[in-house]
Amino acid sequence: MKNEKRLSLLKLRFVGRAEDDFTKVLRKHMELHEGVSLIDLLKFLYQSSLGSFHLLEMMNETKMLNWIKKNLENTQPSDGSLVEELYGKKWVRLNFGPYKKRYGNDYRKIYEACMKAKNMKQGHVEEFRKLLESLIDAFRKGRMQFVSYKPRALSIVEGFLKEYKEEGYPPVHHSKAYMLKNSSDYLVVPRSSLAGIMCTNKIEDYARAE
Repeated sequence: MKNEKRLSLLKLRFVGRAEDDFTKVLRKHMELHEGVSLIDLLKFLYQSSLGSFHLLEMMNETKMLNWIKKNLENTQPSDGSLVEELYGKKWVRLNFGPYKKRYGNDYRKIYEACMKAKNMKQGHVEEFRKLLESLIDAFRKGRMQFVSYKPRALSIVEGFLKEYKEEGYPPVHHSKAYMLKNSSDYLVVPRSSLAGIMCTNKIEDYARAE
């Protein structure tokens, strides 16, 4: 997509009051991460609706297991939240750094979560499209703005999303600015797999993990 690189360089900010669940989640995500661009929000919303199925389609079970093992071994243990919320209740990001600090290189728990995802009903692209419409609405209302003033921000976003639709809504990578400021060592897993990962059914343990 011709404007992807340019838009990945334009940092966003949230302006005003979040009036519904969608804008509350966007604002929280932008407060917790530095350098969020439109591309990073697309990735966030893609994962919220379509989860990690694109990875499961790219790799067979052996490759997925080896990918998880390698990435976990290469990750440094860190503090912070084990789980990061996405929009909706179906998927979450499992952060490898905090996971490794708690569970070491136990990659099989994460692999089992991925296999649980594989057996789930796949999200439909229509769900993702509706989230993109909500994102455009947030731009129209002035809640989402580029940090550097761009008088044609809405038309730029609408034009890019039209092109994105024509490309078939492919998965995107985080922007370089986001990756410099935030850890991208995570995997999107079903929320329902958290009990198995943490070996608990207690909801208070989820709260401590977040």
